[in-house]
Formats: sequence, C-alpha cells, structure tokens
Amino acid sequence: MANRLRLVTGSVADHIRRCQACPLNALCLDEAPPGSLPPQQPCLEQRCVQLHGGEHLFRVSDTVDQQLHILRKGDIKLYQHGREGGQHIIEFLGPGAWIGLESLNEERRHAGAVALTDCEIASVPYAMLTSLLDRQPRSAEAFGHLLSCTIARHQQHAAMLRSTSAAQRVAQFLLQRLEQAHGYAKATLPMSRQDIADYLGLTSSTVSRCLSALRRRGWLSMGQRAFTLPGRADVERVAAGAPLALDDAVTS
Repeated sequence: MANRLRLVTGSVADHIRRCQACPLNALCLDEAPPGSLPPQQPCLEQRCVQLHGGEHLFRVSDTVDQQLHILRKGDIKLYQHGREGGQHIIEFLGPGAWIGLESLNEERRHAGAVALTDCEIASVPYAMLTSLLDRQPRSAEAFGHLLSCTIARHQQHAAMLRSTSAAQRVAQFLLQRLEQAHGYAKATLPMSRQDIADYLGLTSSTVSRCLSALRRRGWLSMGQRAFTLPGRADVERVAAGAPLALDDAVTS
C-alpha cells in the first residue's frame, strides 16, 4: 500500500510522536533544542511495503529502482548466488536496518533481499533522501556513519570467514545476535540452520553439532526461534578461540 506522509498540523505532542515513529528519524536532524517542535517542513515521501515470510523485496539482477528501504518490523536476509547453485548470505537484518545501500547508482541489484518473517518496510526515493542530506549537514554526517558501520560489519564478517574455526564462528554469531537484541537476555533466530551455515561458510550439520555441544554444556538454551546464553562467559571464550570438543570431528 502507498502512503504519503504530510505536513503535521496537529499539536506539538502529536507532531513529535509522529517524527519519533518515522523510520527516518535518525537522519532527520536539526539544530532545535531537545524536546522542541520538529521543523515545519514536509516529511519525505514514503511507501509502506508489507512482506510475508519467504517473499522478496528484490532479487539479484533486478533493475535498481533508486529506492532505499528501511526495515520497520521483521527480519530480512541479504544474499547472493553462490557457486553450484547455492546461496551466500551477506547479512541478516532486523528492525531499523537500511536495505539497498549496496546497489546505489547501479543498474542492477548485486544482492537479493527476502523476508524471513512478516515484514513492514518503508521505501524512500534516493533523490529525496539526498535532498534531505543537502539541507541538513548533520543528517549527512549521520548517513555517512551508517555507511561506515555497514562496511565495518562486512569487513568483520569477511575476516571471520578467513581466520576462525567452526566453533568460533558459531559462538561469534550467537553473541552478535544477542548484542543486536539491545540489552535483552533473549535473542531471535528466525533463520534456518542452512541459512546460518551459508552465512558462516559451514555446512548445516557442522552448525548443528556446534549448537548441540554448547547446549550439552548448559551454555546455550534454545526455544522456538529464540535462544539465551546462560553460559555467556564460556561462549565468549569459545568465540575468542578456546577449543570446543564435539562428538564428531568438525568439518567446514
């Protein structure tokens, strides 16, 4: 469904609440004192997209529509086609994530984006976003920081695939998911074992054996698409390189 966000003419409180709920709030900055009324200018045009689990936002090699997408609810995976018909998972994205940065000013998409769960996504024309960044220098700084963080995550992922063992990769992945839960003791796992394996450069059986080894020691507790780490300190040691004995030899 399409929706145009119009100039707010209601009370100050209503205006502030709408701005706080907007997915572009982190970029739409101004010099006004905290708690004051946001600037009286039209918000960026946004289109709200609803996806069910398994549906694509876009596919590899789709024509780039020069839209940027902000994930408001749900979980998305970014992927590329791997060798021999498999998938290479680039990243798992949750609420607040920006989607489509990798293909700006390109003719074709370098990656595909598919919903892991039901999702709500706000889509914004890139040209309108650049206009916002031109008007508000602090917004440009925030957007630059967002791009830097995205590059850093991809570099860390590449380094992990080059230099860590299977057990380290699984432990680091669980810790990353927990950090993304913003202080909550429980984190979600909306992806399949095969998705995790494709992201970590392992086989699904290796991922399962590593998870089982952590559970047997009481360091990992798993429910339906969620987990906690009762032995977080021990998992951190595994992530740092401490050995983790498995029932079977681990192969990647």
